[in-house]
Amino acid sequence: MRRTLLSGFTAAALVLGAGAAHATGGIMGISGGANLWFHDPEGEILGEDVEGDGIDLDSDRDWNLWFEWDHILPGVPSVRLEQTNLEQEGTGSTVVNLDHTDLTLFWSPLPLPMVGIDVGVTARHFDGEVRTPQAQVDPDTSLSGTLPMFFGRVGVDIPGSRIGFEGSLQTLPVGDHSITDFRAHLVYRRWYTGAMLGYREFSVDMDDFSDVTLDVDFSGPYAGAFLRF
Repeated sequence: MRRTLLSGFTAAALVLGAGAAHATGGIMGISGGANLWFHDPEGEILGEDVEGDGIDLDSDRDWNLWFEWDHILPGVPSVRLEQTNLEQEGTGSTVVNLDHTDLTLFWSPLPLPMVGIDVGVTARHFDGEVRTPQAQVDPDTSLSGTLPMFFGRVGVDIPGSRIGFEGSLQTLPVGDHSITDFRAHLVYRRWYTGAMLGYREFSVDMDDFSDVTLDVDFSGPYAGAFLRF
């Protein structure tokens, strides 16, 4: 069900991309902000159902911080730096920590006045741990490493208003690991400030990555604020 919604949202984002600029960008292309993400888990970690008695993860909330410079220098990639805290506690001493930091380099191949389309690459570094005493493995396993991902984004402004729409997709669909990170949000801007309300789905399927095997989704709404210059 969640993967069906993801496909639908992605298609809608690409269709809406026929007409607008970046929802969070300012005159200089500099922006940064913070979001509070409310997420629910689904799937398996180390062979255990995340909603079963062995792990029993529940709904939680975490912070997402980001900074971006979307400049107009020809040939030079724009830069986005992002930190997502993603930690949930379950039964007993169970801890699932998928904290990650993204460094994204991207280009805007179609500089149109009413549409923003970006493509690029992301280096996502995980720095966390998975601790599940019930699993028949090392009960305390760190999860650390960097994976490359494709980055794509479209942004739409509603003419004559302070409201915009933005959707982004980061994915790694090859090899033994599959990651899909989809986000879509509405944005309200006023002068040098703004606010956003959206939905994020983060799906991870790792096969023995840093000695951890998991297939899990974290999804739910988020809200935040930002500055732009």
